[in-house]
Amino acid sequence: MKKGRILVVDDQEQIIESLTEILSDENHEVLTARDGQEAIHIVQSDSPDVVFLDIWIPGIDGMQTLKAIKRIDPDCAVVMMSGHGTIETAVKAIKLGATDYLEKPLNLEDVLHLVDKAISGRSTAKRTRESRTNDPGVIIGTSHLAQELKKAVDEAVHAAYNVWFVGEKGTGKEFLARVVHHQGGKDRNTLVKLRCGTLSPENIEDVMLACRTRLPLAENARKGPGTFLLVRVDKLQEPLYETFSEMILSFGSQACDNGAPHWRSRLRLICTSLLEPSDLVKHHGFPERLADMLGQKTIRVPSLRDRREDVPLLVQHFLEEAASEFDRHLVGVDDEAMKRLCEYSWPGNIKELKILIEHVAMTAAGPYIQVHDLLIPKDGYSQSIDVQERVPFSAAAVAGPQNSAPLIAENSQQASWQPLAKHVAPADLHLQKTLRGRVVMYGQGLHSGVKTGLTISPMPPSTGIVFGHITSGGTVPALLSYVESTDFSTSLKKNGLLARTIEHLMAVFHVYGLTNLLVKISGEVPIMDGSAVDFCGLVESAEIITQDETIAPIRIAEPMELPMAPGSSKSLRVEPSDCLEIDYFLEYPPPVGAMRMVFRCESPDLFKTEIAPARTFGFVKDMRMMDEMGLAGGGRLSNVVLLDDEKVINPPLRFPDEFVRHKILDIIGDFYLLGRPFIGKIIAKLTGHSENIAMLKIINEKMRIV
Repeated sequence: MKKGRILVVDDQEQIIESLTEILSDENHEVLTARDGQEAIHIVQSDSPDVVFLDIWIPGIDGMQTLKAIKRIDPDCAVVMMSGHGTIETAVKAIKLGATDYLEKPLNLEDVLHLVDKAISGRSTAKRTRESRTNDPGVIIGTSHLAQELKKAVDEAVHAAYNVWFVGEKGTGKEFLARVVHHQGGKDRNTLVKLRCGTLSPENIEDVMLACRTRLPLAENARKGPGTFLLVRVDKLQEPLYETFSEMILSFGSQACDNGAPHWRSRLRLICTSLLEPSDLVKHHGFPERLADMLGQKTIRVPSLRDRREDVPLLVQHFLEEAASEFDRHLVGVDDEAMKRLCEYSWPGNIKELKILIEHVAMTAAGPYIQVHDLLIPKDGYSQSIDVQERVPFSAAAVAGPQNSAPLIAENSQQASWQPLAKHVAPADLHLQKTLRGRVVMYGQGLHSGVKTGLTISPMPPSTGIVFGHITSGGTVPALLSYVESTDFSTSLKKNGLLARTIEHLMAVFHVYGLTNLLVKISGEVPIMDGSAVDFCGLVESAEIITQDETIAPIRIAEPMELPMAPGSSKSLRVEPSDCLEIDYFLEYPPPVGAMRMVFRCESPDLFKTEIAPARTFGFVKDMRMMDEMGLAGGGRLSNVVLLDDEKVINPPLRFPDEFVRHKILDIIGDFYLLGRPFIGKIIAKLTGHSENIAMLKIINEKMRIV
């Protein structure tokens, strides 16, 4: 079997560890990523032969990541993985370019067979990605520092000396090392990368020997010696200095020029660090001879804040690149947004800028990026720079050929940006909120009956709650005007995209004050145990953060009532209150009977204790009818309280009045479809989703909310 470079993308450590062990035992080089954005960066920098990609990864989901990978490298074989997939999902993945689709738990023989097949096929395919990485790299920017950096890199390309890149995190040191390698006419197989921080007394000899066997030395290489890239030599442990020096010496030999003996390397050594070589020698005991061998030429990479006049060109390039990868129609950046981008101090440098633009490209409404699309703190500003006009896409404006590689950061742990600065909202306004990170949950659809799941991702201020489909790029806002159906649950629909059974999740968003989120599902929110308690735990696990914009709640100032048909026993009205308050009366034939509850939603903890655990309930006779309608295919004794004419079939109940509590849960969820927190008293008798939506339409008509 030909050995290859394999990327495993999954947020489950068990999957990553097992695949890494299996593939490493077959002598493949294994790279790993925990989310889609990290995976895309690795594909850009390391050009793997095969990618094992989980569909339900946080952030950029598996389908979006698949599309981006195929745009970057059409010849890369991508194998999709899922423990909760459907035929529809598998077909969609194959149509998007996936090589195959595997169900978890994975079969060892299937994995190795697909790897062997993919690597064999890639060896005869056109190496689109390699041809791109062998093109001359371009340092984007017109500043003096950018031009000086370009000059130094050009000199390093045409010289034989070893190079040491010094600079802050995220400045692009590893990218520049690859530029030096590829512009020298080398392909990816003659570059070997070692992260020095991973070396230990136990593994240093084995790791260095493995690297040496993969590196072509000068006397054995038809196209010249290989490149040994030593990432972060400043993270090398001090006890390893002597052994490391001896092994680096073994890569060269003694030579004599004009009577002066010196050490000559038989390959190109390039290293990176945050600290200057002289500081490492003086303050950290780094061997001076080793520093001289590695740093025959030192190139200092400037921070982005020191070349901030290059920010507009970098933004333009990254936005054009991201719009293509994520299939978004984006024209450019408006004046205010560009001004903020130029004034920000960029502690994570170019890497932080690139990650931010990728996030914006996925979430912005477009076609112009606006200031509220940016997740950067206002307190991170430096000097002011005037931005006179919008900057649209224009390949000609970028300093170099259209397909040239930009100066991006090394493929290490992703930079992150801080939550927006916190403010105190006026008494009549609420601060908008989102989640700090992305979360994933698996389950089963109540009505579809298929395995499903969801991802919840943070969104910029004033985005609102938006539902999307895991296998398509469309979205539907969680607003009254998009309600499609209220038969047994609340569903949204827009341009053919359907989001079903949203009420329990919406109730949690309502109570926790979450205003800006993207929820991706496979058509239906998973039912879980029939209650909302799992969703409470999910949002709490991600950490709720406030944003720097406010939202006005809906405050009921006068009573309003839903007209009912003559003789109807149902009723629904709203009236003023100081909080969200529900008074619900329920009456069914035995074994339910009559019950009433008044709930004042004064805190998430109270909701989580008193309302969220109440489960969906149904009658056996209704289940037969729903089955004929193609609904409740996922109803199980574990997620629905089922009743016949005499008793609860699957006791015990969580509360004696669990049924009325669940009705209150549904109301809290439905009443968030006006897009704002609701403050008022809701008095309901025998009503359901249809009456809730009808009442919202009356409120909206009188108050002109959405």
